[in-house]
Amino acid sequence: MKYPLLFPLALFAGLGTVACSGGEPAAPVAEESTAQAPPPVAEEPEGPSFDITEIPVSDAPLGEFPYFSPPPGYHTTDKLSSTVARDVFPFWVGDHYIGVEGRIHQANIRAVEGKVFSAIELAAEIDSLITSAGGVKLADMEIPRARSSEVLTRELTTEYSFGLCWPSEPVRTYVVHRTDKDIWIHTCTYGDIGGAWIIAETDTVEPAASVLPSEQLQQKLDADGKVAVQINFASDSADILPGSMPQLAQIGALLDGNADLRLSVNGHTDDTGTADRNLALSKLRAEAVVAELRALGVDGGRLEARGLGRMQPVGDNATAEGRAANRRVELVAL
Repeated sequence: MKYPLLFPLALFAGLGTVACSGGEPAAPVAEESTAQAPPPVAEEPEGPSFDITEIPVSDAPLGEFPYFSPPPGYHTTDKLSSTVARDVFPFWVGDHYIGVEGRIHQANIRAVEGKVFSAIELAAEIDSLITSAGGVKLADMEIPRARSSEVLTRELTTEYSFGLCWPSEPVRTYVVHRTDKDIWIHTCTYGDIGGAWIIAETDTVEPAASVLPSEQLQQKLDADGKVAVQINFASDSADILPGSMPQLAQIGALLDGNADLRLSVNGHTDDTGTADRNLALSKLRAEAVVAELRALGVDGGRLEARGLGRMQPVGDNATAEGRAANRRVELVAL
């Protein structure tokens, strides 16, 4: 999935900031435009694009949206946070903005009572929190004012006053790439007051699954004794995504057409996460495939499930392509 360059939402004469006072969060705000009408929307120009497939897939365990909470010693409140079911937010990826559409949460983060706020500490704790979940940092910089003015409309700064960063503060952008969705984080600290983040979750997007028909499955088993099939699962889960059902139907047809065939369903992972977690997850996924085949009418006595985790890679885990190849289900003739 390639994310498009975000075309400027509006053009403004300049930018200012709302001063922080009292306990209310500070947020950037755009000045009123002197133009009588917005400029016409032009064709999207050729420019940089962002390819999420180049980011390692994370199977790290996560809870419910928004997935992250302020680290120990810091907190937010209902007054300083909000969630919208669907919107588009511009995330800075180092040289351009991209628009991410989905559910969006924002929060202003403060030190708990009695604790002295530390921008360095909070930034380090947030970085550890996100990277331990498989997040990749895409940017850590002050966005050029000429670029931020493209997107910081009065409407946007009003809507996201709790989570937006000041134009004068470095913005850190992360993405956690999952099998079925992506989680984006825009975060910063400002002065000795507090920090902020905006967390966006894209819609569930199922990877395209190739299907090997039963005849090709049989040919591969005859030639090699095993065949890899593409079964897509939700990240950190043994839930089989619906698009994989046609492949399961072909495996069922293979077994229906060969009454003597017995198969070991072997689950494999890449090296993201711990070895123990990968081993357990691969076994659960193999068992899920066996359960679905039994639901299709296959005799469970002809199947066994094995989890091999990351022990038998077929690709280079240092590359996105290699990791994708390693996340597989193999059928092995018994």
